[in-house]
This record gives sequence, structure tokens and C-alpha cells, in this order.
Amino acid sequence: MSNEKRKRSLEELPQALRAFLHASDAFDEALASVLGLNPTDVRCVNLLDEYGTMTAGALAGVAGLSTGAVTFLLDRLESAGFVRRLRDAQDRRRVLVELVPIARTRIAELHAGLAETWRASAQRLSSSDLESIIDFLREGAKLYQSQVPVLCSQIPAGSVSGASSGRAAIKAAVKAQAKAEAMEKLEQTARKLQAKANELHKKAGRI
Repeated sequence: MSNEKRKRSLEELPQALRAFLHASDAFDEALASVLGLNPTDVRCVNLLDEYGTMTAGALAGVAGLSTGAVTFLLDRLESAGFVRRLRDAQDRRRVLVELVPIARTRIAELHAGLAETWRASAQRLSSSDLESIIDFLREGAKLYQSQVPVLCSQIPAGSVSGASSGRAAIKAAVKAQAKAEAMEKLEQTARKLQAKANELHKKAGRI
């Protein structure tokens, strides 16, 4: 690969990754709507599906939530029939949480179409390509995880809701960007109309 092509690929990589993550978020939001849950509920359901039975504290740890928030979340999921609490057979004082079989089946059904298209897409890649992608995704997961405490350290002291303010800032930035793009499109349309008007004016002058 030439230096120029590699440079261009490295510039396109963050954009492609952002698009991938946005699409993944959109899928999870749609999944949440189908299941009658919110995105955080779905994230915890996915974690239970991935890691299996665990304590509420362990779930809070991998989900990055407070134990209090997870308690309310599990109450919702249990009432909706997605999870169940059970006593640890080895230590009766510990309460474990797991997905109920019907919930696991339902989630697998909703992911079936995505899984099938993923497999079809992967068929065109060589074993070496697949290994490189797997390594890249694993390394990417580690990089994201390493940045979580860095971001958390920047939450203002005494903040009522760092997450809420963060989401508000993101929404404001997205809204500003959308407004800027809309204005740019209007300006482009105005320029095209002006150019067309000038062209018609010239033609009329020749008649």
C-alpha cells in the first residue's frame, strides 16, 4: 500500500468506526422499542446474555452503573419477565441474576437477521482478514474501556448528573451541526438558482 493510500485509509477509519457505532446504537434502540425496554435495559440484558449468571454488583461493574441504579433496573426487568433472581447454591447469602430462557430465545430471534447477514458478509473475507478484524475489535474494546475512567475523572464535582449534562452537550452539538448543514444546503441551492437565473437571462438577451 502506498503512503498516500495508507494516509487516506487512516483518515477514513475513524469515520467508518463512528458510522458503525451509530448504526449499532440505532439497532439497540430499535431492539429496545420492540422489547418494550430502554437502551440501558437492553445493554444489561446483552451483558447477562454474554457473561451469564452474575450478582447485581458484578452487573453494575460491567455496565458502569451504580448498584442502586442496577437494583431498580433489575426490578423492571424482573417484572417484565426478562430476568430472575436466585440464591447462590454455594453461598445462600448471595443473590444471583440470570436471563430467563424465553427472554434469551426472544433476543436470539431478534438478532437472527443481523447474525445471518454478518456471516454472509464474513464469507468473502480470508481467514487472515478475519483474524485481523477480530484483533482490531478486541484492541478497540480495550481502548474504549481505558478511556472510561479518564472521562469520568472530568465530571464536575457536585454535578447533579454528569451523564445528563454530557448527553445535553452532545445533543446541542448535533443540533448545531444539523443547523449548519441545513444552512449550507440552502446556500448551495440559492447559488444554483442564481446561476440558473443568470443563464436564462443571458439566453433571453440573445433572443
